[in-house]
Amino acid sequence: MSYDQLCQKIGSAIFKIGSNVTAMQKLVVQLGTPSETPNVKKQLDSKRSDVQRSIETTGDMFREATDQCKVGSQQEQKSRKIQVERLKQQFSEAIQKFKKYQLLEADKERAAVSRMRSRTTSLRNEMSKQPNVDTAYADNDSLMDDDSRQQNLSQLQEFADDLETTTALITEREEAIRRLETDMVTVNEIFREIGTMVHEQGDMIDNIEHNVEVARDRVDDGVVQLEKASTYQNKYRKKVFVFLAILIVFGLVLGIIIWLTTRKKN
Repeated sequence: MSYDQLCQKIGSAIFKIGSNVTAMQKLVVQLGTPSETPNVKKQLDSKRSDVQRSIETTGDMFREATDQCKVGSQQEQKSRKIQVERLKQQFSEAIQKFKKYQLLEADKERAAVSRMRSRTTSLRNEMSKQPNVDTAYADNDSLMDDDSRQQNLSQLQEFADDLETTTALITEREEAIRRLETDMVTVNEIFREIGTMVHEQGDMIDNIEHNVEVARDRVDDGVVQLEKASTYQNKYRKKVFVFLAILIVFGLVLGIIIWLTTRKKN
């Protein structure tokens, strides 16, 4: 996959994560309220799983993109690293938002478990207050008619069914909390890794910019030195020209003097 295709896929994945997290927000707030239904839980589980997979896949794509930033010319590397750093920033923001709703969902699940545990305690207390039907029926002093016995049995069965259902829901929600905690650990590891990659990327960009600045300074230095050399060369040429002009004038004067001397002798 080319670098451009990779960045395009990363951008699409970040957008998808953001959309799913927004949908999660609307579902999470319904937990622990009369609006919570099995369908709400199912949709929330689906959205969360999609985001989790997208984050893990996008993390792998960033590792590949970071490797591709190390090839090409210095200018290409700099341009790629700046682009990848921008995408990483967007990815980190999406992860932060997802973590926020993960924590909110976990808190709501724990609150629901706490309420259910209180309910199971109440149910057990109610069941303990009910008379033992068989004993009461056998006791002549407190003989229960069939209707009362049947009513009492029905109530005990309702308490027992409610207790069983609530206990099963507690187990289900506790498993959901454990999955959430595992997912949060994974997301935190990816988040820390991306943060480290962003930091290293920034250092690389700073180093490249530093090298470019050093190269620019050296070029500027070279230009100054060339200008100085050119100035010195021009001055040297002028001196040579002046010296030659003096020699020519001196030669002419000397020639004239010799010619005049020779003419007088003749």
